[in-house]
Amino acid sequence: MGFTFVSFGFIFMNSLKIQEIADQRFADEQFLHELSVQLRDIQEPLEAYLSTFSSSSLSQLLFATETLREALPDERPIYNDFSELMRRDIYFLMDTYLLRVDLLVDQKRGRKVSSYTQGFEELSILYNYIVERIDEVSLRGFRNQLGEYRNFLVLFRKMQMYSLLLIMLIMALAFSILMKNVNTISKPLFELSGMAAQISSGNLDLPDINTPSVKEINHVSMAFNDMKKSIAHYIEELKKQKNIEQQIMTERVRNLKMEQLLKRMELYTMQAQMNPHFLFNTLNTGVQLAIVEKAEKTADFMENLAALFRYNIREKKFFVSLRHEVEGMQSYFNILKIRFPHSLSLIMDVQEELLDRYSAPVMVLQPLVENSILHAFKDRERLGTVTLSIRYENPFLRISVKDDGVGIPEKTVKALLTPHTHDYQLSSKVMGLENVIQRCYFFYPDEQNVIEINSNNDLGTEIIININTEVEPCIEF
Repeated sequence: MGFTFVSFGFIFMNSLKIQEIADQRFADEQFLHELSVQLRDIQEPLEAYLSTFSSSSLSQLLFATETLREALPDERPIYNDFSELMRRDIYFLMDTYLLRVDLLVDQKRGRKVSSYTQGFEELSILYNYIVERIDEVSLRGFRNQLGEYRNFLVLFRKMQMYSLLLIMLIMALAFSILMKNVNTISKPLFELSGMAAQISSGNLDLPDINTPSVKEINHVSMAFNDMKKSIAHYIEELKKQKNIEQQIMTERVRNLKMEQLLKRMELYTMQAQMNPHFLFNTLNTGVQLAIVEKAEKTADFMENLAALFRYNIREKKFFVSLRHEVEGMQSYFNILKIRFPHSLSLIMDVQEELLDRYSAPVMVLQPLVENSILHAFKDRERLGTVTLSIRYENPFLRISVKDDGVGIPEKTVKALLTPHTHDYQLSSKVMGLENVIQRCYFFYPDEQNVIEINSNNDLGTEIIININTEVEPCIEF
């Protein structure tokens, strides 16, 4: 009994020593894991702060750095053990990491973009290096623990053989207890192995491991459960990013539809044009013939017609100077004045200094004047007057075409002022006034009053284009 007591006492003391060593190993590993988590808690808000200048990210960053400083040990003695030396190096690397974090915060506050951008890249390299070192120390500690476990296992087997000669029953009972404890450890490890295999195959919809075991194994199980959740969260974030990219592609498709709409409008305009060389040669021949025959009005008519066609054909820009628009409109009106010398009158109230200073959408004045002449004075015998006014009221350039004709019905005004969406199907009848209105809406989508129509029955119509000179027109796709 005395020998058995001594044997079990020896076994008991060594068991306590094993537990102490194992506890210390797992405590060290847990401490390194917590340091790794704290590093990640610094890295993520730091990246968010440098990207967005967020005060909440700065608060999280300052709290995380202070927590890490408090966690690092002040005393760092030098040991002969290589793992302890690596752990000591990790502590100094973390000190350097914290100093660089403080430097990046100061550079961000000082708006030194290039400095903190390059500094963050270097800090990310240091962060990855520290994490690798922590993993290396953890792996080395785990291997050392396995070696110590094997040594103690050999010792236990010798003690069991010696004790087996004395008390078979007691050793049998001890063996049964030992097997039970081993099963307590091996079962969760087996579950961990099986779950790791399923995760590697892409199955993340697995329940957490909650099998009770020793504290160290429980810590490993908890860390594994956290890792599984982190992977699932990362995959979910990737899916969200994919959805955002899909939305961006949808928006690009909508922009392409708008571009196709404008291309169709341009095609319709091009189809309505005549061959410019044939047209100008023919008109010049007509002008020369009229001069030879001393038909001054005919020559004047032909010259204005040539100027009008040249204005309509040569210009392919979206915006032109006001002078170019006014000259094209003047040529058009001169032609009509020759045709209707006693029934049309044009009044121009234009500030000369505005013509070369500002620009306007191409082909807006002629369609407005044409609309007044074709519709406002229809079936009327008396003189019709069209007034063109161009004024600058900071920051708006106001272009007004006013007539004293029959007016436009209110229902038609509302229909004309309705913006067309990108799904609007363009018809061959969309010309003149409606074309001008829709192009103004397209060029200035955020300006609600870019076009105004004031009309009264038998009193006339005034169409006003309000161009905000401080806003860039939307002319690129």
